[in-house]
Amino acid sequence: MNKAWRDAWILMRIPFSVFLMPVFWLSTAVLPRGNWTFSSISAVFLILHLFLYPASNGYNSLIDKDEGPVGGIEKPPKPNLQLQILVILFDVFSILLSFFHHLIFGYFVSVYWIVSKAYSNPKIRLKQYPYLSWIVVSIFQGGWTVLMVWSGILNELPDFDQLGFKMWIWPLAATLLLAGSYPLTQIYQHKEDLNRGDKTISSVLGIKGTFVFSAFFLFSGSNLLAFGLWSYQSTLFVWIILAFSFPALLYLFSWALKAWKDPDNADFNHTMRFNQISSIGLSLGFLFLVCYNIWANYLHLHPK
Repeated sequence: MNKAWRDAWILMRIPFSVFLMPVFWLSTAVLPRGNWTFSSISAVFLILHLFLYPASNGYNSLIDKDEGPVGGIEKPPKPNLQLQILVILFDVFSILLSFFHHLIFGYFVSVYWIVSKAYSNPKIRLKQYPYLSWIVVSIFQGGWTVLMVWSGILNELPDFDQLGFKMWIWPLAATLLLAGSYPLTQIYQHKEDLNRGDKTISSVLGIKGTFVFSAFFLFSGSNLLAFGLWSYQSTLFVWIILAFSFPALLYLFSWALKAWKDPDNADFNHTMRFNQISSIGLSLGFLFLVCYNIWANYLHLHPK
């Protein structure tokens, strides 16, 4: 593979999709009862994490032309024609495959695709509006993704009128968690974002303000998630997720103390390390719950 294509593949940031996996596994762990198969779970996972998310990453790199660290890459190469080709191909594959899988899933993927392009597109550029972009990202990478995963796995949406708050609690919890984690992903890019004309929510809040703001929403989302697991799943599930997320909580607290004393600690390396610890920990925790639910249903057991 020549250097141009290698650079293009790097800027697609496929491994960065790992940071978005917790929402997928949360959605699967609290999946409403219905007809689902392992093939449908696998198809939805691959369409989202192998095609849709990398296409958004590549498009963002194509437009922003980052010279400093960007999610998952400390020294990004320059975007090129090969990157543009990959972005187009991945966009086409994600849309076509989602509609081929099911029309409802295709609808959710298409709306997500439009919003992700509006986030970086120079004519719309949601990224330049701090509070609007924060709300949009929180909703679409949080609650909307939960609904998107459900629609793809079940080939329909659950009956919210019948199930009520029991079903809405999960998209809401995911949105709050994203509202807390998203500003932390911007904390090391204040200078580069402002130079490009993007006034992100983290740059508005400042380093200390970002930690306080994020902590509030992460705490709120975690409590709502714990309430949902305790009320509708099992008390044991609460302790399991707490155990898997404890390393991330400990690291975040330690990182915040360091950055509070020295703002230089709010850097790329600390941000990526926190993303890795939190996303892998939560993904493993929710995946454990998925496996437990499959085992319990197979033996006709129920957590409560």
